[in-house]
Amino acid sequence: MAPLYSPAAQLLQTWNVSPPPFAGGDTTTVLPSTFFDLIFMHFHPVQRVFFYDFPHSSHHFISSELPSLKHSLSLTLSRFYPLAGRLLMRAGGKPELVFSAGDSVTVTIAVSSDDFHELSSDHAREMSRFHPLLPKLIEKEVLAIQVTIFPNSGICIGTTMHHGVGDGATYSHFMKTWSAVHRFGELAGFSMVLPPFFDRSEVKDDRGLERLFMDELEEFKGGDGLDKWDLHGCNDVVLVTFVFGRERMEKMKKKTLSNCSVYALACGYMWSCLVKARRETSKKTVYFGFVTGCRARIEPALPTNYFGNCLGICCVEAKRTEVVKEKRLAAAEAIWEVIKGLEEGVMDGADKWVRNVYKYASERAMTVAGSPKLGVYDVEFGWGKPKKVEIVSIERTGAVSLTESRDGEGGIEAGLALPRHEMEEFVTCFFNGFMEEIGGI
Repeated sequence: MAPLYSPAAQLLQTWNVSPPPFAGGDTTTVLPSTFFDLIFMHFHPVQRVFFYDFPHSSHHFISSELPSLKHSLSLTLSRFYPLAGRLLMRAGGKPELVFSAGDSVTVTIAVSSDDFHELSSDHAREMSRFHPLLPKLIEKEVLAIQVTIFPNSGICIGTTMHHGVGDGATYSHFMKTWSAVHRFGELAGFSMVLPPFFDRSEVKDDRGLERLFMDELEEFKGGDGLDKWDLHGCNDVVLVTFVFGRERMEKMKKKTLSNCSVYALACGYMWSCLVKARRETSKKTVYFGFVTGCRARIEPALPTNYFGNCLGICCVEAKRTEVVKEKRLAAAEAIWEVIKGLEEGVMDGADKWVRNVYKYASERAMTVAGSPKLGVYDVEFGWGKPKKVEIVSIERTGAVSLTESRDGEGGIEAGLALPRHEMEEFVTCFFNGFMEEIGGI
């Protein structure tokens, strides 16, 4: 393949990495989509970048690390083989994830001339600088990987995954398995993590959601859909990381009336700042959306290592005047009320999930990508813990990305992508105005 060039990256080579041949010879495996998968079938792919310090030359990485990285990926795909398959949309039927012997994951290797340390920092960085670090999905692929070398500085592993085949728990399970196999070898690495659980028959559809969601996805196809969230291609979009340390979270918690979780506090604070920054005073009602893990909450419960999507859609609506109040964390408390209600029945209102997604897109609601529970900073290939992890696809989904804190002290990192002028307003709200009203934290 001929090298491609951009102002910041040079693509060196592309490989197709397959799982080792199965003992039984040629096989085809079909995983039918569940109603949980259908919710996300039309979402933009989820794109993450993992930055690792690696103060060595490109030649050193290519000769000493890259062969093992490809081999460990192949071994990992022996367990996660559907990720090497193709997502097929059957005419008149539901999508199916189909793996046949010889299917593969596309892996590219590139060298970047950009500033590794600046890209992996917290301050405002142009979203366009992340695009050369991420691969595109082609020919019905569901996963693609790019490894980018920053000579004598670091390594970036960029992944693009179709949201219709798996959620954050499935993705992090795959990445933790791959990094463990690369770091410790096949036997030791596999012994550290459970194999994926593929049995889709365990997902019960007593409410007829599969047929409903397929009809609704067909209904929404061709309209504005999710595009009102999409900032890709807009001028001057920047990504900023906001850090909620444990001490800051404790101070915020004392200001609430209902002992909110740290998740609700971080989400509510970001939501409030965004509503204030947009200055859309004509809006009477504002919206916030997040997902909740359903594996342990449905009947029968699914194992933690279930492969696929298993998320419920949660919706929060509040008066704009309440969300922007400066002496109470009303936004966090509104989110916390919805979270508490999940214990009574996570599937209540499930028939509205797809419609609510499109409604919230039309309102440009803030949503959430990722979760502090996924433990993405535990994805360690042997070069030390990631220096930084970003969800770049929040540029297209109107989401704030959440991860656990890098320092392991119980805090939360929140990433946000906005046009620069809007981000400047947001930063002012975050650091100066609203902060001072809750005690100068």
